[in-house]
Amino acid sequence: AFECPMTFQELRVIGTDHIEHVVIREDSDIPKFVAIKCKTRFEEKVIKFRLPERAVPANFTPKKTKVLCKGTRIAKYFGECEVSTRSVEFSIKLFDCGHFYLKQTLPGSGASPYWVIFEGRYERTEKGLALEYLFRYSWQIAKTRLMPEFALEAVPKDHRSRLAWCGEVSEQLLNGTVPSIVGEDPFCWIELCREPDVVGKGKARFNEEGDDVPAKPEPPAEDEAVSEVRRRATSSRAPAASSNKAHSPAAGSTADVQAVSPPPPPPKNETQPFGAEGLLGVDSKVDDEPIWPLYLGLFIFALLLLIFCFWTWEDKQKAAGI
Repeated sequence: AFECPMTFQELRVIGTDHIEHVVIREDSDIPKFVAIKCKTRFEEKVIKFRLPERAVPANFTPKKTKVLCKGTRIAKYFGECEVSTRSVEFSIKLFDCGHFYLKQTLPGSGASPYWVIFEGRYERTEKGLALEYLFRYSWQIAKTRLMPEFALEAVPKDHRSRLAWCGEVSEQLLNGTVPSIVGEDPFCWIELCREPDVVGKGKARFNEEGDDVPAKPEPPAEDEAVSEVRRRATSSRAPAASSNKAHSPAAGSTADVQAVSPPPPPPKNETQPFGAEGLLGVDSKVDDEPIWPLYLGLFIFALLLLIFCFWTWEDKQKAAGI
């Protein structure tokens, strides 16, 4: 499965029922391991092999490190299909070394999705791809700490499937069967499309709904007759200025300076910021409201204050016995 020769002495074979571990050194140890009574509610016994580092590198990282795929990726197909009652995302990568990398993802697994990875060999034919699966493993980041150890799972011998080309464009669409990770059926039907090899970079446009900004209008072209008149007037003034400068140098210095009329004064602002209506346009006319209510209020307040002081003084006199 790992395409490298290995001897039995290089492998460490361990039989386990998820509670006890038995080291298997020869063929006669296998019947003894099978005869051991299982201590779990479900009878399941597994034989594990510890592989040498030349088969699986020591720095192997699930989902990031590829075991068999050592070449350059030449194509990638992806899609999402309904398998049993679940929606599963598929992606398969083809490498020029003749190996493929198939990933199945359950998108409904929250922030930590559940992945199942297959690696194996593929053969390209006129009708499609012939896939041979060599091993698989499952992975979920959220349950990494709960896993006692990571294991690559063996698949049955000659575990194969086929994907066929479909569609009008050659090698752009695939459909066929692959191993299923949900449901009771061992295989499921999928349809995949090819990912573009080169993605064009378009200009970013942030306001798709807004109207395009109108282009600034170009100034109208000047009439050729007007241009010719201006050119002749300029050429006729040049010799006259040079002759005046030759006869009277002092006057020529002043003749070269063209009188420039001062720019017209800017129009007076008709709306005065601090005029009769003020900043906010409020009419500042004399207020005709009478002012005697204000004086009446002040008089009543002073009278109440005087009465209060008199009562306070009278209470102090009574307390002193006067």
